[in-house]
Amino acid sequence: MFCAINGRNAFVTFDADDYIASTKLMVLRVHRKKLIPYYFYKCITSKQSLEYLQLLAETRSGTFPQIRFMELKNMDLPLPPLQEQKGIVSTLSALDDKIELNSKINKNLEDQAQTIFKHWFIDFEFPDENGNPYKSSGGEMVESELGVIPKGWEVVKLNSLIDRIDNRGKTPPYAKEKTKFPLLDVATLRGDNRIIDYNKVTKYVSEKTYNTWFRSGHPKSKDILISTVGSLAELKLFIGNIGCIAQNVVALRSKGISECYLYEYLKFIKKDLASYDIGSVQPSIKITHIINHPILVPEEKCIQRYHDICKKMTNRIYLNSLENQTLSQLRDTLLPKLMSGEIRVALEEQ
Repeated sequence: MFCAINGRNAFVTFDADDYIASTKLMVLRVHRKKLIPYYFYKCITSKQSLEYLQLLAETRSGTFPQIRFMELKNMDLPLPPLQEQKGIVSTLSALDDKIELNSKINKNLEDQAQTIFKHWFIDFEFPDENGNPYKSSGGEMVESELGVIPKGWEVVKLNSLIDRIDNRGKTPPYAKEKTKFPLLDVATLRGDNRIIDYNKVTKYVSEKTYNTWFRSGHPKSKDILISTVGSLAELKLFIGNIGCIAQNVVALRSKGISECYLYEYLKFIKKDLASYDIGSVQPSIKITHIINHPILVPEEKCIQRYHDICKKMTNRIYLNSLENQTLSQLRDTLLPKLMSGEIRVALEEQ
């Protein structure tokens, strides 16, 4: 079992005899006559435990936050009988299994969307009027600034395809407690899933700030969010109407083109966008460079066909993501109550 602060932890479920842990990780192994490993893992990585460890790390003198085993071993953890630990593990594992299943389904859908995109718009093997792959069936190709492309397609600047929602320039005042107005920063855009994981949100604003502070307004459903500082060109499709953006994130609102196509295209050229990095202290790209990047625009009927396919996938991914957020919140709410005994699990008869 490996455990560290800042959410960097893992439960080892495989034979790790050939692995070693780095000096920044701590290996913890339980006495199985007293503790079920997965129960202990849930205890030590609960929100309350991680907050406590973070506090210890930040109050320690040194160049960076750190925890030691001498501090970790003095933590108090609830220790119900083994049979009750098994019941708690069974309850939490059922939630974790459903979350993992939804995540696998979403990964598969993301892969399908990317595979179809590449086959149609990079390899140019989209179905022609006879249902045959265009390029390999002799479809006519013409020269462009992006190389050879199908006849009837064009290359335009991104700026002509989008409107911008840009509130960068100063930091909004944060709310002291969680509100219904999350601030979507770069951290919330990381990951391969096209849908924002609201479990990654750490900053919120008040209703007054939400209604008055943001000069360009807020992202709307189907906008594309892109990061411009730190982790460059991280992308998400903003589905729903919950959230605001400020520092280091810009929303691109497509006009006259499918947001599904545009999102996938920008994701495909992510490295090209990140190569505009001008940062000296930390990576940074100018939005003017991004919006002047050339974008391949296929014929409308081809984009629409892809949009119809991808929209169904996106809706499924969104619903699965919502369910995972609900399940995660339920699990995190149940965890301390199960461990404290406030909620008891049904025990199997001996």
